[in-house]
Amino acid sequence: MRRNLTISAICLLVAAAALYWLHLRSTRFDFTISQAAARNGVDFYLAKALIYEESWFRQGSRGSAGEVGLMQITRAAAADYAARTGFPEHSPEQLIEPELNVEIGCWYLKNSLDHYQDSPHAVLFALLRYNAGESRANNWLQLASASPPPAGIAAEQYYLSFVDYPKTRTYVSRILKRYRSRNFLF
Repeated sequence: MRRNLTISAICLLVAAAALYWLHLRSTRFDFTISQAAARNGVDFYLAKALIYEESWFRQGSRGSAGEVGLMQITRAAAADYAARTGFPEHSPEQLIEPELNVEIGCWYLKNSLDHYQDSPHAVLFALLRYNAGESRANNWLQLASASPPPAGIAAEQYYLSFVDYPKTRTYVSRILKRYRSRNFLF
C-alpha cells in the first residue's frame, strides 16, 4: 500500500513538473511577443499561435528553406522589412535573436493582414501568405472568391478547401484553432 502511494506521488510530481515546464516554455517570450505585436498592430494571441506552430517557442529553430527563429523568418522577409522600414539589413545570426525575429515576423504578419483586409477572411489568407507565399495565397483567394460558400459549409472550411497543399491547410487550421482556444500548453 505504501509503495503504491509513493509511486502515485512520484507520478503526480512528474506530471506537475512537466506542466510547469510546458508553461514556462510557452510563456517565456510573452513580453517580447506582446511588445512586437502592439507595435505592429497584431493580436498577441495570433502572433503567439503562429510562433507555436512555426517553432514551438524554440528561438534557435532553423527550417529546411533557410527560415530561422521563433517566427521562422526568411532572408527575403528580413530584406523586405529592412527596405520598407529603413533599417539596415541583418545578418542571419541577428535574425535568430527573439526581439528582432518577432518584430520582423509581426511586421510581416501585419503586412499580410493589411494585404487581405478586404478579403472574406483576412486572418486565414494572411496565414496562407505567411506559410505558402503571396502568389499562392492570392490564387486561393481568387478561387474562393469566385462563388460564395455553399449553404451548410462554414466559410473558413470552404476557403481552406481551395488550398491544394495539405500541410498548409493543416498549418492554418492549427493556428486558427490555437488562436481561438488560447491553449499554448499542448
